[in-house]
Amino acid sequence: MDIRQNPLWLSIPLGRYFRTEVRLSLWYFLIVLTAWVRLGWQLGLVVSGILFVSILIHEFAHVFAARRTGGSGHEILLWPLGGLAMVTPAPNFYSEFWTILCGPISNLVICLLTLPVVATGHHLSACLSFLTLPHVDLRGEPWQALVLLTFSLNFKLLVLNLLPIYPLDGGQLTFNAAKLKWDRQTARVGTLWVGMFLCIVLVCAGLQLKSTDLIFLGSVLMMYGTYEHLASQITRPYDDSFMGYDFSQGYTSLEGELDRDQAPRPGLLARWRQQRAERKQERELHQRLETERRVDELLAKVHQTGMSSLTEAERRFLQRASGRYRSPGKE
Repeated sequence: MDIRQNPLWLSIPLGRYFRTEVRLSLWYFLIVLTAWVRLGWQLGLVVSGILFVSILIHEFAHVFAARRTGGSGHEILLWPLGGLAMVTPAPNFYSEFWTILCGPISNLVICLLTLPVVATGHHLSACLSFLTLPHVDLRGEPWQALVLLTFSLNFKLLVLNLLPIYPLDGGQLTFNAAKLKWDRQTARVGTLWVGMFLCIVLVCAGLQLKSTDLIFLGSVLMMYGTYEHLASQITRPYDDSFMGYDFSQGYTSLEGELDRDQAPRPGLLARWRQQRAERKQERELHQRLETERRVDELLAKVHQTGMSSLTEAERRFLQRASGRYRSPGKE
């Protein structure tokens, strides 16, 4: 099925930055609406904006880390509960490890940068709460309020992503560490079981503390873990060489070709990644064919009337096309 027909992945393009296409899920506006209802429109808007920027930085950290260690990354989808970075680390533990870890590291760096203001104002204990936001005054001290909220939200993202629950970053780290000792399938199933147990702990803690946020978080992660566990038991081809943050799959690479009759069925996000990659290849092929057609037209024009007949825009187009053909690996 075409991914554009799946309502789960409905999104709008936000542009292309650092050779990476950024898209925003239409479901992300649920976060904005929820924040407005619970916190008021002013504070809700600020919190939504900080989360947007923090998650985007987190996802770009995954992309840059993958590229830096020999892999690649080309797309980010901002989802209601986090982000998905479509990356493919190099086929080694070093690249997979740092591609995963650099996401939480970006949140840690933001926390360290804002820590002096938080510590000076004696708000540290309130900002370190995992379940509540610090009390801030947007009218009296807007910049201090912005710093406190930035620290608090990034601390929450840091703690959340380090939980060893698949598919959070902590779960991905656990999976890659387990692969060093066990085979891929055993490591994956074992990671899912650990995550399921911790999800139950989260739900029980939420019931004990009467926190709907913890109950919701544990339930969503448990449902996703259950889906992935069932998918791993079905014998169909599977490729989980991808990346991500919050709700993503992967950071793994193919370790040899799996037999079609023994490989597990692709998960929901694995199929999304495959379909997005296919669409990207189609767009690139179409763009290349269009570029070649345009180049042929301009060269014919030069042949007939000379180089001086080209406009400035046509000259720039030929220069860009020529540079791209000389260095096909660059964008």
